[in-house]
Amino acid sequence: MNRVAVIIVLYYPDVSKINKMIDSLGKKQCEILLVDNTPELHLESDVLCNNNIHYYHLGDNKGIAFAQNYGFIKAIGLGKSLFFTFDQDSCISKDYISSMLKEYEYACSLRSNIAALGPTIINERNGKKYDREIKLGSQISETIHDVESIISSGALIPLEAIINIGLNKVSWFIDLIDIEWSFRARKEGWNILVTDKVLISHNIGSKDINIMGIKTFTVCSPFRLYYVYRNWLLALREPVFPLRYKLKKLITMPVRIIIYAFCERGGQRLNYIFKGIKDGLLGRKGSFKG
Repeated sequence: MNRVAVIIVLYYPDVSKINKMIDSLGKKQCEILLVDNTPELHLESDVLCNNNIHYYHLGDNKGIAFAQNYGFIKAIGLGKSLFFTFDQDSCISKDYISSMLKEYEYACSLRSNIAALGPTIINERNGKKYDREIKLGSQISETIHDVESIISSGALIPLEAIINIGLNKVSWFIDLIDIEWSFRARKEGWNILVTDKVLISHNIGSKDINIMGIKTFTVCSPFRLYYVYRNWLLALREPVFPLRYKLKKLITMPVRIIIYAFCERGGQRLNYIFKGIKDGLLGRKGSFKG
């Protein structure tokens, strides 16, 4: 455990959930780095009372890519070489870290150049597995799957991967950050793996809607759609994204605009979508400028 650092990115967090996660992690088990994108300083002192908890207030919302990178650099400075990344709303069991470390050790016996090992994601709202990548990937053992990409929440990333692949793309701010990094890793010859033996409960989007009883569709906030559509267009220009991914998105993303239009606050959603499309076509990056 002395090699392990946990990086949790915060943005107006629910303090009770942060306390619960810290309790699940084990207050003396590993170094915990809280990187706060909330503009105001607001975390209560009792959250920070343990010596192994490090709190970094960035003073502004600099995006999840910057915040994670900041956490990696600080953790490296603490002498750590295995990093877990979490969102503030993730929910884990008390044996999560030890279970993932066991699976990582097992995965290392199967494959070299492991860029990241992710858990199986459970949608906190409906209890369903978010296992699309597992189904599309290849099974290399009873519990380990080789996949194209993973989301960052709950992922285990070794220092060697960061040194060889690089940090997150800060200019994208939020959305597709983990997917781009995964594809970049694979292009460099590294492996992205998932274990179905370890689960993490996570809020994917903000709500779920069912389309004609056939497909469940995850809906994010209207504002987030700016980054979804802008970064999708930015991704089309990136050589690390496979052609099949780009072609699929060229079909699905326009179709989703119609679905978003009929969701709650449809007009607001369309406004952010078209602003994202405009900035994506113009190649604009960074935070939303209005």
